[in-house]
Amino acid sequence: MLLQKHLDLAIRAHDGTSMVPETRGAQYIKDYSQQLEEDLQRVEKLGGDTTYYQQEYESLFVSWMSAKSRCISSMITGPSNFPVRRAEKANQSEHNRYQEFSGWREKFFARLEKAKRREARSASDPIAEMRAKLENAEKLQVLMVAANKVVRDKKRSNSTKIADLINLGISERAATELLTPDWCNRIGFASYQLQNNLANIKRMRERLAELEAKASAESQELERPDGIRIVKNTDADRLQIFFPGKPDAATITALKKNAFKWSPSNGCWQRQLTGNALYALKMVLPT
Repeated sequence: MLLQKHLDLAIRAHDGTSMVPETRGAQYIKDYSQQLEEDLQRVEKLGGDTTYYQQEYESLFVSWMSAKSRCISSMITGPSNFPVRRAEKANQSEHNRYQEFSGWREKFFARLEKAKRREARSASDPIAEMRAKLENAEKLQVLMVAANKVVRDKKRSNSTKIADLINLGISERAATELLTPDWCNRIGFASYQLQNNLANIKRMRERLAELEAKASAESQELERPDGIRIVKNTDADRLQIFFPGKPDAATITALKKNAFKWSPSNGCWQRQLTGNALYALKMVLPT
């Protein structure tokens, strides 16, 4: 078991609160060794540092067990002259150490999973995604126009309208709702829905043109005299800043304020490559 070396500490952690501290200590070692083993598999799957994780896990587990070893129960020590305030203080300390231990695990995996999602987004094809979104929006526009033509045709009965709407690919329930007047006594798709979708289509066409222009452009890299590298990575659609070491606190604050995010997989601070990103770069690294 991965935590076997801490068995004596786990037993001492239950001396003051259990009639069978050896049994309780051994069970803790077994349970948390299993948890650690499962966690390490998860860390490896997410591309994290298993050595670091195990070291931090054991360190926090030891801190928790050490705090727990100072806890006492009147059921074990006896009620006579029981130090209530000292016991309450010890219990609170043990609770705090456990919260640190469990909270660290949750945050560690939350960061890893967030980084994994970012990698997945970076690995995707933004041009193909934007084309698909644009195509769906254009199909929706055609559908809404065709549906409104059916809905507002005074020569057709409602039953005929529903059948025609279903033939367009609209569900029977949605077709019925389109024929039901809203609070303004309107039927069909409202004009603002068509206008909003048209605005989205225009925005996506502009974005697609921008992405295609970036794809045809070559990546550019600039190395400053201070060792900082600035990369316009057109393949990843990212403006990236590589520092020779960890930047100072003020620089990190400026990076975050200007929407740059730390990328563990790339070892740099980055954000989407846009005109705004190039402007923000001047705010972070003024020339």
